[in-house]
Amino acid sequence: MKQTLPDSDCSTVVVSLSDIHGLHLRDDVIDVPDGDVLVIAGDIELRSPRDVSLLERWLATLPHRHKVVGFGNMDLAAYEAGEGLKLEGACVVVDRVVEVAGLRLLASPWSPEYCGVWQLEDEAAGQRHWSQLLPPDLEIDVLVTHTPPYGYGDLTRGRHVGDKQLLAAVQALKRPPRLWICGHIHEAVGEHRVPHPASHQPEGILLVNAAVFYAGAHKGYERHAQPRAVALPEGRVVGQGDPANLKAGPGKAGGRVGALGQDGLQPEEGGGEVWRAPRGRIRL
Repeated sequence: MKQTLPDSDCSTVVVSLSDIHGLHLRDDVIDVPDGDVLVIAGDIELRSPRDVSLLERWLATLPHRHKVVGFGNMDLAAYEAGEGLKLEGACVVVDRVVEVAGLRLLASPWSPEYCGVWQLEDEAAGQRHWSQLLPPDLEIDVLVTHTPPYGYGDLTRGRHVGDKQLLAAVQALKRPPRLWICGHIHEAVGEHRVPHPASHQPEGILLVNAAVFYAGAHKGYERHAQPRAVALPEGRVVGQGDPANLKAGPGKAGGRVGALGQDGLQPEEGGGEVWRAPRGRIRL
């Protein structure tokens, strides 16, 4: 049974997820809470027109009135199409501000150089990009970046790998966003707080690393790596997906991503903790 979120005349509920990596093609891994706005922060695994059609079919099954789709380094088809990519029933956002459900939202797919597309080759390139995209006078309610900022939601194998220039640009905003959604670093999924002198919340900007990939790839993350629902303007987490709501269909493999077969995702040898692109995809 789907989770029912509290009603509020003054709140807009934003549901976030990122780093799906094909898991939307299954029905036994991701439980998406209800809400007003659904936001995807990239790495859907869009490589062909067929992938785009499958995403549209999945989005059509979700009840959210507004759906915003951003991209990441593993969305090659989106990179090649840019803003020319159209998704039925959703708003594609690449490096621009849109207004949705009364909220000003900006999404950007760029990340520090690692692999794939939308790569910032060095800190100078990052400084140019983020200073132009996020000038100090910019006013937005929701910031969506595929990469996390340095030091927050970016810890992997004992190292912080987020974007330093992105962090500097956001902390220079005179009016910081009420919600920051990112992904990219799967194991850092969860809620974090980014300090800002003008933050609406005393603890800092609410940053949600919304990566859901580990829900199907890493034992122990089945519950933690689920989409979050955040009420705005207060910036409060009011719900989260629950795998107990899901029922495995015929032929499902109990949450192992490798069970998708040739067209699915393959776990890393030795436990499935690190995602690896199969043949025919962007190589790591």
